[in-house]
Amino acid sequence: MSDYPLIKEGESVRLDLDKNELRFSCCDCGLVHTWRFIRVKKNIWDFVLFRENRSTGQIRRYRFKHINFK
Repeated sequence: MSDYPLIKEGESVRLDLDKNELRFSCCDCGLVHTWRFIRVKKNIWDFVLFRENRSTGQIRRYRFKHINFK
């Protein structure tokens, strides 16, 4: 269904900075974020986070059928 890596509480995540954009989904609530990486200098990166409302809705609808998020 989804190619988003699930991040659990306290779990470390290795980021591939060769990609400009990564998406992650929370294991508890299904919230999906896109991380965009911007190279500032050779080894210095900035990142911007965006919440993906449509993807979050899809994850919650199909993965968490038994939970009412309203």
